[in-house]
Amino acid sequence: MDKPLTPPHRRTLEAALTAPAQALLRAATTEADARGLQLWAVGGTIRDVAAGDPLADVDLAVDRDALPLAHAVAQALGGIVSGEERFGTASVVAGGERLDLATLRDERYDAPGALPSVTLGATVEADLARRDFSVNALALALAGPRAGELLDPYDGLGDLAARRFEVLHQRSFEDDATRIWRAARLAAHHDLRPTAATRERLIEGTRWLDTVSGDRLWSEFALIAERGRAGRTLGLLDEWGALEATSPALALAEPARTALRRRWRPLPAARLAAVVLATREPPAASAALQRLNAPALVSRAVGDAHALLAGPVAEPERLEALAKTGAEARVAARWLDPRQLGLQRELRRWERTRPHLGAEELLALGVAEGPDLGRLLRCLRRGRYLGTVGTMAEARTLVRRDRERQGDTR
Repeated sequence: MDKPLTPPHRRTLEAALTAPAQALLRAATTEADARGLQLWAVGGTIRDVAAGDPLADVDLAVDRDALPLAHAVAQALGGIVSGEERFGTASVVAGGERLDLATLRDERYDAPGALPSVTLGATVEADLARRDFSVNALALALAGPRAGELLDPYDGLGDLAARRFEVLHQRSFEDDATRIWRAARLAAHHDLRPTAATRERLIEGTRWLDTVSGDRLWSEFALIAERGRAGRTLGLLDEWGALEATSPALALAEPARTALRRRWRPLPAARLAAVVLATREPPAASAALQRLNAPALVSRAVGDAHALLAGPVAEPERLEALAKTGAEARVAARWLDPRQLGLQRELRRWERTRPHLGAEELLALGVAEGPDLGRLLRCLRRGRYLGTVGTMAEARTLVRRDRERQGDTR
């Protein structure tokens, strides 16, 4: 059954925005009109308005350099501008909201996986033709002689109503295989499915993932965590073979699939990586992290979660080693294995346990600095945790007897 859509026009666009975002949109429209510019709301902004979905941000395109327009909007609202001159893009942040502006452009890919060569100042029709999927090739004119005009050259609204999407170009995934990852987010967040032809191209396109840099792949992985619905998104990538094509250890193991099944909210990327990789053998997990060029803190979270999952035994020696594990690793391990609740309860108790006698008190009793001091501190902590050293007097007795055994009668 087709999904009822909201007709996209300026009024419905403004109604979907917060008051600060409305101010940004109006300032951009006013400044564009004053400069004789054509200004368009494009892509996901129009798609989400039509679908009645929350707007994450506002994407606008202008027929001339976007940066001067961005500075004018920022000056009008007291905002901050950032930009990328090479790609003709700029962003304005004001009132806690962000407006993204781009110069209408055409582009070509000189090699699979390479960043595109961009030609600025294209027509809006050419700009829409370069986009990835039918439901993203939409534009609504906000300023200029075509104000009020809605462009939908690939029947994106029809696809959106039918809960599907179609790739626009035969070489789309060869040019940029990260579009496979974007397709999974699109499907997961908007309850869409690829057409049969698009699904076939998605699966075929996974062979081009090895042309994409690790930095770009990590950005895609982190976006999945940041945007939420990670289980659904990764499940689609797994179904299409994209995870295994990126690195075999990323293919979802059943514990990871189960752990993510009902977790829809955004989560830290380190936790998501730990859920996906902690049940894998360390060499395989390490290879996946290297392929993604993941940050060191992410690698540590994966390693920590793997250590936690090594077994439920809560002996002091193991707890002492596990005390160094980070918070995200602990959450990931609990999601993966219910037995972690007991282990981590004991781990927290271990971390709260302090020996009856500290280092200064042991030194005052005549224990020399060095290995014996550390050994006795660990022994006293272990005894208090196990309940075999329950009082200060028992701790002093343990120290005295230890010194006697070591031949120290001072």
